[in-house]
Amino acid sequence: MHTLVLPSLSPLRLALLLLLALMAGCASNAKKGTLTEKEYYDAAQRSMKSGNFQTATENLEAMESHYPVGQYTDQAQLDLIYAKFRHQDFPGASAAADRFMRLHPGHPQTDYTQYMKGLAAYEGNRDLITRYMPVSAAHRDLSAGRDAFREFALLIERFPDSPYAADARARMRHLRNQMAENELHVARYYAKRKAYVASLSRTRWIIENYPGAPAVPDALALQTWTYGRLGLKELAEQQLALLRQNYPEHPNLDTLGQLTLDIGSGNDNRSWLNIVSFGLLGGYRVED
Repeated sequence: MHTLVLPSLSPLRLALLLLLALMAGCASNAKKGTLTEKEYYDAAQRSMKSGNFQTATENLEAMESHYPVGQYTDQAQLDLIYAKFRHQDFPGASAAADRFMRLHPGHPQTDYTQYMKGLAAYEGNRDLITRYMPVSAAHRDLSAGRDAFREFALLIERFPDSPYAADARARMRHLRNQMAENELHVARYYAKRKAYVASLSRTRWIIENYPGAPAVPDALALQTWTYGRLGLKELAEQQLALLRQNYPEHPNLDTLGQLTLDIGSGNDNRSWLNIVSFGLLGGYRVED
């Protein structure tokens, strides 16, 4: 009977063998935990159908991490834009759209990615306060809205016949009206504080750059009032004539066609909601 004699191992060699065995076990476990490309993609589709866009995002990102080039690569990247958008990760959706257009120049769905980039900025323009409270977005920071306007304009310029162009144009009109209202809000602010030249500059900008916007007749009324405060009666009469001619039913014209607008000053015209919210909500009342 022969006795099997094992070679003696130094502590260092034994430690190395144990480390290699541990690494092999981890690699085996990792391999077992990795899904196939199709399994990741199908799991993401199921999650999106059930409205779980966070899980869909995780599956799509995991799929791309393990299979950067594969059968579903392009569609998964497009789905990732949508999943991030629906999860209200608007910066993430915009970044994913940028990345797709950079990786796939000339792709047939570039118009879609450009539209989604604009839509992400558009929804990002509506913060929690404007989503769930009766507050005009025009009275808040419109930087995201201006970004959305530029992205939609780029879509229409590059893809005028895109199926997304009509919706982009409608959203641009809405954003344009918001920007005009925002300028009017600032013009009223200046007028209340007797910064009449600054107020006139804002109202003139509205009239010249946002023709047809709902803020235009109010800007014309404010301009008339401001010229009157400056003692420029001839200019005040000219603007009042334009207001009567183009907007005879304006609420700040009385039955004789005279201006009844009274801006007031300081805090006397603040709404109760504006006061209790420290200026965040409600804005100012314009009294007749």
